[in-house]
Amino acid sequence: MNFIKNSWQVIVINLFILLAFVLGYGRFGDIIIDSFREAYIPAQVVEGKILYENIFTIYAPFAYMFNALLFKILGINLSVLYFAGLAATLGFLNLIYLISNKFIDKNFSLAVILFTIAGCVLSPNVFNFFFPYSYGMIYGLLFITASIYFGLEKKFPPAYLMYSFAVCSKYEFVFLLPLLIYVNYGYWKKDWLKNIICLILPFILVYTPLLLQGAELRNLAASLQIVAAMSTAKTLRWFYSVTGLIFRWELIPVYILNIVKIAVPFFIFDKFKTYWLLPVLLVYLYFTVTPEIIIFAFPLILVLFVTRYRKLNGNEKFFILASILISIKVFFALTLKAYGVYCVPFAMISIYILMPPKYKKALFVMTLLSALILLFQNTKELSSKNVKIATTRGIIRTTPYYGNTIREFLNYIQKNTSKNDTVLVYPEGLAVNFLSNRASDNKFYSLIPLYVETFGENLIMDRLYIKQHEYIAITNYDTSLYYYSKFGIDYAGRIMDSIKTDYTLVKTFGDDFKISLYRLKHHHPSP
Repeated sequence: MNFIKNSWQVIVINLFILLAFVLGYGRFGDIIIDSFREAYIPAQVVEGKILYENIFTIYAPFAYMFNALLFKILGINLSVLYFAGLAATLGFLNLIYLISNKFIDKNFSLAVILFTIAGCVLSPNVFNFFFPYSYGMIYGLLFITASIYFGLEKKFPPAYLMYSFAVCSKYEFVFLLPLLIYVNYGYWKKDWLKNIICLILPFILVYTPLLLQGAELRNLAASLQIVAAMSTAKTLRWFYSVTGLIFRWELIPVYILNIVKIAVPFFIFDKFKTYWLLPVLLVYLYFTVTPEIIIFAFPLILVLFVTRYRKLNGNEKFFILASILISIKVFFALTLKAYGVYCVPFAMISIYILMPPKYKKALFVMTLLSALILLFQNTKELSSKNVKIATTRGIIRTTPYYGNTIREFLNYIQKNTSKNDTVLVYPEGLAVNFLSNRASDNKFYSLIPLYVETFGENLIMDRLYIKQHEYIAITNYDTSLYYYSKFGIDYAGRIMDSIKTDYTLVKTFGDDFKISLYRLKHHHPSP
């Protein structure tokens, strides 16, 4: 009984995570973009393909190598990835709770976690925790949180070890290192050898198997060069602009509006301090809690950090600065339906730390009420994914708009093609390849506007000409997040003309969401 009394918050947290996983099983992720890259690439590694040499990716290798190992041991199935996401989520949120307890009351910590589960873990889009746009992100998040935890505990060798595993999972976590070194300065002489070994060891453990498989340093260098080239692409800048990852002056009114949305109920509750107001505040928040509700968080945190710096202790300063450094990518736009979901708990703990004590009760109430609203919004959207797509490689559910067409197309591919046939789905569609066990082109498995701009149409057309893929499917998926909307119409026109010249239209699937399947007319002799 004492355990339950002292640890009921931990029990609640883990039960809620498990409940979210069960209720949303198979509904997380995106049937078109990103998520199935995370399934397809590890499956290709199991089949003997080599990251960076045979398989193009701009991401760090740990997640793909680890998930390939899971596939090798447990079998190639979506359920393996789902449970891997669950394990990472459990680890991450329990660490967040432990860290939070160092700074704020256990009930406040519980509120932060419940908000994160409702608004972020249950996210119905590609930015979720159980089947995300990048497993490197959730593994890296787990490692970097462990690194921060060990840093707070002044256990720097494991802090460096976890840091390096985080960087091997997602490159952007690299920014934490200077802060770790700074807070470790007084302890460096004591464990300098252990620190260096722990910094280096993860890279050896992750990259050595790659090199033994046959990848070469030039392949890794080429991948980094491609990443550098993409970073200057106009379509990427557009993507970052429309998703809020680049500061724009237009964001200032958005900041002000959302601060007002939060401030009104916050100060009303703080002034009257009566729980009779809760139904009214809940109705108010139902209409005001949107994905942008805490978009202003990190600029506000920075301002409060500077103004309250002298009142903070060393661990508080370390955590807030660490939170900012690992959230640089979303510093100007912490939104709940984009990349920012992974940074929300760090922002909320920082705000609780910086908030004057007399306002924390009001903040606690607003956090719980907002979590309830987000729970309703996200579960409602997840429930709309009611079309089941199932093969021997797993089950996923999606909306009727995409699901009916993809299910029909997938059935056709399974019945009318062989496992030796390659099937390319453009601009994106690796769900078809993974679920049907049909290979795509491992260099150009996606042709969103960013990739077409980066590689150029000539290089892509040359590879298609040489590889002689048996089937190419073109969807009318809207890629306007990268400025251009339709493949073959707004961009990649010459590639589409080449496909129409060398391929015959076999069949078109679907009504609103369409997939047009083309088959190779004839074989060109390879040069």
